[in-house]
Amino acid sequence: MNTRVGANQLGIAFVKRFVRDARSRRLTGMSQQIAYNILFAIGPLLIFVTAFCGFVTQQLNASSANPVKPVTDWLTANLPREAAEFLQEPVANALTTSPGFLLSFGGLLALLGARGAMGAIMEGLNEAYGVRETRSWLIRTGTAIALTVALAVALIVSGAVLFLSSNVGQNIADRIGLGSAWLTVSTWLQWPLTVALLMWVIVLLHRYAPNFRAPLRWYLPGAAFTLVLMLLAALGLRLYFATVGSYSEAYGVFGAVLAFVFFLYVAGMVMLMGGVFNGTLRGGPPASGEASRVASAAVPPDQS
Repeated sequence: MNTRVGANQLGIAFVKRFVRDARSRRLTGMSQQIAYNILFAIGPLLIFVTAFCGFVTQQLNASSANPVKPVTDWLTANLPREAAEFLQEPVANALTTSPGFLLSFGGLLALLGARGAMGAIMEGLNEAYGVRETRSWLIRTGTAIALTVALAVALIVSGAVLFLSSNVGQNIADRIGLGSAWLTVSTWLQWPLTVALLMWVIVLLHRYAPNFRAPLRWYLPGAAFTLVLMLLAALGLRLYFATVGSYSEAYGVFGAVLAFVFFLYVAGMVMLMGGVFNGTLRGGPPASGEASRVASAAVPPDQS
């Protein structure tokens, strides 16, 4: 009985410290900054992706008189008639534009935009852990670019997993004689692999974005907390938009953008809350270096 009471008291004390630490951080402002920077990084990314898709389409259908016809035919066959008619002209124009300049220029802009978004995440996680940024501009920029590339690789792999587990992947497996085996493997491994990739990305961000270092296992509780909270937040937002009201129905395309920006804000908040959770659970970052001394001063011991 005493053991149970002691565990309950420890749990209550931890929740109090967590709430106090979260309130002492500028999480709201940092989450807004993350959402803002991610939103402005999407434009250059779309330029690059559009140019790349145009390049691939022109190369694959080089012998065709109309290289984009397979794409527009797919739009007509798979989208509602109004949506297909609305998208055909802009998609055709985008895919027939000479992609050379846009590939190089768009790639550079996409990298710079992604670096700015990752820089905002790094600053936000510094705030969540209560540490001060002391790294040089060169190290911060290199870290942001490396994390951006790692995140891009994770997204590509995750997309490939989902793509290969779809009907397209099943058709490919049938052609090479792995139909039934692939169906079983893809059914069982699709979501575990996706969750593992998300966990890896979150651990990577918590490990290298803030200005302190610890063993990878040190970050696992906060990463798991972030992943669970992210799934709950996504489910909650989905239920809210489905039952309470739809931004897109009320405001059209502008409403869909508002919903997306709000999702980015919530995702940024969840990421930072994971850092606060980790710092509270571990008693702050490891006591080594200037960053940890700042963190120790920023997170006073519990007085309750």
